[in-house]
Amino acid sequence: MLLRSLTKHVKDQNWFAVGLDFFIVVVGILIAFQVTEWNEQQQSKQREQSVLLQLEEEFTIIKTAIEKQNLIRVDYVENLSQLIDVLENVEPAPDSSIIKRALDAARSTGRRPAQSAAYLQLMGNGELTILSSERLQKALVNYDVLLKRDAFIFPELMSIVAIEISTNLFVDYRSSRGNTGAAVDKENNAYDPNKAIRSYDLEGLRTLENRYELMFVLHATMLKSDEKLLELVNEILNQIFVENN
Repeated sequence: MLLRSLTKHVKDQNWFAVGLDFFIVVVGILIAFQVTEWNEQQQSKQREQSVLLQLEEEFTIIKTAIEKQNLIRVDYVENLSQLIDVLENVEPAPDSSIIKRALDAARSTGRRPAQSAAYLQLMGNGELTILSSERLQKALVNYDVLLKRDAFIFPELMSIVAIEISTNLFVDYRSSRGNTGAAVDKENNAYDPNKAIRSYDLEGLRTLENRYELMFVLHATMLKSDEKLLELVNEILNQIFVENN
């Protein structure tokens, strides 16, 4: 209808009406662009809120897992350190309980911190910039970089633990239950290394001192890395809180 009106005004040489028709057309186009842009912004905000919610859920779980793992790994580090002191005759009267807990730690790797599926999807789709907070973007990237940078530690630990499990003839275990693998789910009251280990040959263990020193270093290195990761997780959760409030 507007085109028909414009044609008629041109034929009638009613230039004022022609100009008015053009003005109406331009204003209509501008309004349409603004409505489209507003709709895109609303969709982008909804998408960001959905991603923020998923990130919050995942990193809350990751935080809990790292905190729990770090408590366990602190025990591994302390017990292995005490075992090394015993093997080096630094402690003249070795505590059997300490040795058994250290030997249990020597058959455990702990778990690596997890990555966020939401973050990986954002990176895979090239959508990281959908997050309006640059600090949140940076914290997510830093978490991923640190996780990848220290990824080599865990396989090294798994390798040395596998050797310990398969070749150590100086420890008599009652069973294999609970004394291998991640051990992240061991609760203090649910698992007792003293009951899992029947006996050990201290002089024979002294020949494996270098192995336990390497385990100590690997566990301590993972603990330090995981503590840094935990700082980044807290930063991520703090930035998500800021964005949501």
